[in-house]
Amino acid sequence: MEFSFTAYADKMKNAGLSDLRVRAFESCCRRAFSGSSIYLYEKDISPVESLVKLEELAIPEPDRERELLHKCAVLKLNGGLATTIGLEKGPKALVKVRGKLCFLDIVMLQMRALRKVSGTEGLPLILMNSFNTHKETQTYLSWNYGSDELKHVEELIQSKVPRIDAETLDPYVCWENEDREWCPPGHGDLYLSLFCSNILKSLLERNIRYLFVSNIDNLGAAPDMRIPAWMEQNRCPFLMEAARRCEVDKKGGHLALDREGRYILRESGMCAPEDRESFADIDRYRYFNTNNIWFDLEAVNKAAAAHGGFFELPLICNSKVLKEKGGAEHKVYQLETACGTAISQFSGSAAIEVPRSRFAPVKNLADLLSVRSDVFVMHDDYSLRLVEERERPPVVTLPAEINSVSSFERMFPGEAPGLRECSRLVIDTPGVFESGVVCRGSVHIKGRRNFRAAKGSVLEGEVLL
Repeated sequence: MEFSFTAYADKMKNAGLSDLRVRAFESCCRRAFSGSSIYLYEKDISPVESLVKLEELAIPEPDRERELLHKCAVLKLNGGLATTIGLEKGPKALVKVRGKLCFLDIVMLQMRALRKVSGTEGLPLILMNSFNTHKETQTYLSWNYGSDELKHVEELIQSKVPRIDAETLDPYVCWENEDREWCPPGHGDLYLSLFCSNILKSLLERNIRYLFVSNIDNLGAAPDMRIPAWMEQNRCPFLMEAARRCEVDKKGGHLALDREGRYILRESGMCAPEDRESFADIDRYRYFNTNNIWFDLEAVNKAAAAHGGFFELPLICNSKVLKEKGGAEHKVYQLETACGTAISQFSGSAAIEVPRSRFAPVKNLADLLSVRSDVFVMHDDYSLRLVEERERPPVVTLPAEINSVSSFERMFPGEAPGLRECSRLVIDTPGVFESGVVCRGSVHIKGRRNFRAAKGSVLEGEVLL
């Protein structure tokens, strides 16, 4: 099947997208459909044996910490919807995660605490919103925060690209809703979006040198000034926070080295089928990308300009089946890139090993239960971290029927059960947990449908309710 980009160029220009964004998407399409592989093969990479650890880095003196904070900005990737936790629409950032606080509230509190430490009116927070999250995020901020706080918040709008009809390779057409013809291009679009906006130029003019990037649902990702201090000392343009992989990380991407010894990131969509076994080997490939990334803004600006405005990052071709009116299904491709893969674009890039406590994302309802429980503690800087005695949260399996935030709230109407001493929690059927329930060790609840775990009860081993 021959691929033609003409219809895509017309569609994107008619939607008001810039020539640079059109050229960037054309580059992705040409690479995806030219017949060349998008895979990163096992034979071309090798494992990373060890990394410098965060706790080995020197802690800056208070005056030095304040100086570094003045040179930093924080960017939160906020382009995602809450579909993985059962909301059909709406930004994930607005899901309540601790009491009445949503992800965005906690991030705003984290930034307020950092400004207090730095004694600065600076330290901007940049929200990278997509066309799916822009409106509701801005509305929430305007309703809940005053001008004194909002003056520190800037918005970076992620691009959008056409979905591709998997059968014809033409632009996907949805007569009932034109918005469904488009998708975000992945957070690898960060660099192009920065280059196309005035934000990058503005940050440099304000003498802001380092940008800390993380997912908005990772509440363990508070800026740590040991990192930009180390970057400045070692003239490092790009740094990735990596953590040790465990069993739950087998399907996710990992850090590796290419044939020249440079760091590269292999995501699951870049793994060839025949390499799946080695990809999942957590003893061979020890580190995963937390998506907490730091980079030198001057280095990004120079590198992007040298590459014509955008990096040709490794491609991820996602195949999706969209349900249309009347129950019909349509297969489409979405071409995406990941921002962590840019580690291979900068000479002198680095990675450091960070504790699992800096990686506390909420990807599903099981994660949401963990972060609401006592296995996570909110610190004075409003970062959410695992309790000291835990290396990772318990493995939680909820009933298949608990597939939305509303069904989750019905099952856990008050406080989450205590999980600090729990290694695994498996719940077979829907029920109700009253407040004060504690789970210890490995717990398997084989209750009748609509069981009730009584207030203050302690659950251990196999439990029949």
